[in-house]
Amino acid sequence: MIPRRDFLKGSAAALLYRAGQDAFSQQSLSSGRVTFDERSVLVDGRRMLLIGGSVHYPRSTRAMWPMLLQRSKALGLNTITSYVFWNAHETSRGVYNFSGERDLGHYIDLCQQRGLAVFLRVGPYVCAEWNFGGFPPYLRDEPGITIRTMDRPYTARVEAFFERLAEVVRPRLATNGGPIVLVQVENEYGNVAKRYGEAGQEYLRWIIELATRVGFASVPTTTCQGGAQGAIETSNGSIISPERIATLRRTRPGTPLLWTELYPSWYRVWGGKNAPARDARSMAGAILDFISRGGSGFNYYPWHGGTNFARNSMYLQTTSYDFCAPLDEYGNVTESGVYLGRFHAFLQEHRSILLEGSRSESVVGSQRKTTWQHGSDELHLIQDDYQEHPLNRQDAQTMNLHARLLNTNGETLFDLDTVRDAVAHSFSASAWSPVPQPLSRSIDWVVWEEPLPAQRHEGGIVSVEPIEQLSLTKDKTDYCWYSTTLRVTDPGPQEIVIPYGGDFFYVYVDNKLVASSKLPLKEDRGPIMPENPGHPNIAANSGKTDQESPFRNSFTLPSLTAGTHRLDMLAVALGMIKGDWQIDAPMNFERKGIWEGVLWNGKPLRNWTMRTRLVGEQHRLSTRPEAVAWRPAGGGLRPLRWYKTRMDLPANLLSGTAVFRLDATGLGKGMIWVNGQAIGRHWLIPAASPADALSQRYYHVPADWLQVSNEIVILEEQAAAPASVALQMRV
Repeated sequence: MIPRRDFLKGSAAALLYRAGQDAFSQQSLSSGRVTFDERSVLVDGRRMLLIGGSVHYPRSTRAMWPMLLQRSKALGLNTITSYVFWNAHETSRGVYNFSGERDLGHYIDLCQQRGLAVFLRVGPYVCAEWNFGGFPPYLRDEPGITIRTMDRPYTARVEAFFERLAEVVRPRLATNGGPIVLVQVENEYGNVAKRYGEAGQEYLRWIIELATRVGFASVPTTTCQGGAQGAIETSNGSIISPERIATLRRTRPGTPLLWTELYPSWYRVWGGKNAPARDARSMAGAILDFISRGGSGFNYYPWHGGTNFARNSMYLQTTSYDFCAPLDEYGNVTESGVYLGRFHAFLQEHRSILLEGSRSESVVGSQRKTTWQHGSDELHLIQDDYQEHPLNRQDAQTMNLHARLLNTNGETLFDLDTVRDAVAHSFSASAWSPVPQPLSRSIDWVVWEEPLPAQRHEGGIVSVEPIEQLSLTKDKTDYCWYSTTLRVTDPGPQEIVIPYGGDFFYVYVDNKLVASSKLPLKEDRGPIMPENPGHPNIAANSGKTDQESPFRNSFTLPSLTAGTHRLDMLAVALGMIKGDWQIDAPMNFERKGIWEGVLWNGKPLRNWTMRTRLVGEQHRLSTRPEAVAWRPAGGGLRPLRWYKTRMDLPANLLSGTAVFRLDATGLGKGMIWVNGQAIGRHWLIPAASPADALSQRYYHVPADWLQVSNEIVILEEQAAAPASVALQMRV
């Protein structure tokens, strides 16, 4: 037990250590039963106050997992929550990978070794701002498929994956001596239930039954934001309102109140708003409000957001998934993490009265009081400036800032404001600085020009009408060229219109870049296809109903002379969607490139040649740069180039605790690799707000990907160069 005085004074490091020692000592896992009632989950008959945090194993590296889990334990978590990312494990149809960075079993074992329970959210759909919501891209092209409903081409693939996944999960269920205490199937089905009606409800019942059939259900099964009988239904949100709690009590009697996603901020999309960090008092206050209404478990989403390496981001999602989380993108403890660590220790100290005591409440003016009584012990929660109904997410994140907990004698045990002030006074974070040997100057960069279609040797795929990109690429690359000929009879400006196309286009005429897609792009774009009675468009929100052509791309070309001109359009994917509502159609309707033809001055433009992948990708320049002849960078800028350099690092940096990031100043858009590892997409695009910010300037380079001598390769789509790119470190 941590004395009250230690909450208000003492070093942050000492408190973190002590919180970690006490966090789960009274609730260790064993091989007994996991049950539940209306008050809580029970492990071996003991009530569990679930203090969870989402730490997604693919958003960090295998080498980082022990550090992330140890810090999570030290900050008072007793449960780690993670999705299972189907597309990370079934890399192509029927080909499974549970090794290396995808070693889910090892990750779960590491949790158990640290005394951490696991709440596993197995999908098959996860959302998570992840490419295709976690579905393998091949599902899109399964004959006759409709995703997330009772459609046999879909359910057959889910069954096959769950049966393979069960080989990893079953031995690690709590009833078999492992740490997994809860398993969630599906995710947030309420977002799409309107589209599928009774077939959707049948699907939810089926997926719960499937969990039982493959052996997951020896621990309780949950669903989230929509579910069916036979599972605990959990809630997501910045707060959980009294009305939502009342609805769950009415529709899911006898089940505990669990909060699966408590947001410390919000994710970022290219060109969108950069959401500020949420006040840690607001999170603690919202948790206290939830517990005061019977809640017995909560989970930060995310606790550690991490990085969307390679091409794992959903459509328009940035590479960073920092989310202003308590453990930042690099695994560093933030000020809010220290604050919440103290808060968690307090909750664990008073776990018995919170879960087993009788509750009463009263509201007088703007103050709400809740009292727990257990034997002769009392605990009082006083919420000042009490507010019940936020207008929007931002309002919800500024509610519940002022609250106090008092004991039987009226002494303050925990005050949100006082602890905040104490943490702010003692917390300090080290600054980022250049590595001791700065990244080589621009003269040391070498360059290789990506050939345009006219310079490529392969013939390509020929068709009267342009072929949709994913049908050709199977999402193995972001890039597809569309080429044809313009025969100009009326000199002057020309208009090219793509009625349905995505995501981003570069337009070349006679091998010169003349136009690109207009910004900003929308995360939820509206109907991806013309109206189809068989699959009616269902808008996710009223703001999209007035978008007549949400995928329309139009380009005004410069004045062209009479005669024949070459037209090449490079279609660039920005990640597949994460959910139906982004396209107002089932997810298998996802499209990239061009899929409803092209108009030139209002008339159909035909006879196309498609070429997938860039030549540099075909040469695998990220891992085999010796495959081409590079030249020194310089001589002006042009779009579509590959850059490369080498840099050395002192060996002592690699053996220490430093974390690293790449300052991408000066770049435009493309992809970055370090020692053959894909850091992710880069795009130095202004954010919608704050006005002086970029959507993302800095890119995480995991320390375990670095060596004494390092090779950096950059694909740059635009007329930009890496002269100012620099590697930074923080200890």
